[in-house]
Amino acid sequence: MLSIIISSYQPHYYNQLVKNIAETIGDGFSYEIIQIWNPNLMSITKAYNDGAEKAQFDYLLFLHEDVLFHTQNWGEKLISHFNSPEVGIIGVSGSNYVPIAPSSWTVSDEYHFINILETDDKGTTHTKSTKHNKNKVFGVDGVFQAVKKNIFETYKYNFDLEGFHGYDLDFSLRVSNTQQNYTVDNILIEHFSRGNLTKLWLDANIKIRENIKFNKIKNRPSEIERKAFLSFIYKYFEYYPINIKNFFFTFSFYPYNLKLKDHIIILKKYYSYLRYSSTLNKKNK
Repeated sequence: MLSIIISSYQPHYYNQLVKNIAETIGDGFSYEIIQIWNPNLMSITKAYNDGAEKAQFDYLLFLHEDVLFHTQNWGEKLISHFNSPEVGIIGVSGSNYVPIAPSSWTVSDEYHFINILETDDKGTTHTKSTKHNKNKVFGVDGVFQAVKKNIFETYKYNFDLEGFHGYDLDFSLRVSNTQQNYTVDNILIEHFSRGNLTKLWLDANIKIRENIKFNKIKNRPSEIERKAFLSFIYKYFEYYPINIKNFFFTFSFYPYNLKLKDHIIILKKYYSYLRYSSTLNKKNK
């Protein structure tokens, strides 16, 4: 019924999850767990694609190992969401808005649908912002991505993405070209990490946006596009030097169809960067 594929490098998390799955997936539910041992031996896209080749069942679940299930009989609940042919990826966290600029999932709360427990050294929080049992989304968070095997074989994870970032967005946006992705709220997992938006994350998301021209969103709210773009340039210039070349590069993601006030806010930010760059140049002479 379900092949669960895990790119693994932390035995204590993996062993805990294997036991948890056995206790929660449901009595009599057929499943297999395919562990790809991957302490930075390969990209997560290769690990997942290799794992999928070994899968014997018609439904695949790509799952982080640092999670636990809090829902009983979640196996049948998951499969029931694939009851129509248009279904692409099923997840527990995702977004139905993709801004022009590279961005995180949480571009705006009104477009973000999530049902998950997140635990770190500060404690546990239950984030729940789903509106329906199934919410239509484009991007699906890689912590939990379930898909029919025949759909997966059409798209697969992108081998050109190195490392461990961006694979989920790239995969879910490509699948959304022909299928409808969903997040669901009747499967609750606990995730023992809240992620980290590093330079590697930024570079992967830039590469995805350069390769995928996502045009399914017709009406783009000016304020959201402005905030997403500003968030992008804040992050970009955190890692890259402030100079004319990089200014022109960031403008390749500029959301031109904005209200005048939002253009002005962005231009003021660029002006502040220019002044800062000029000050640095004078000090270095």
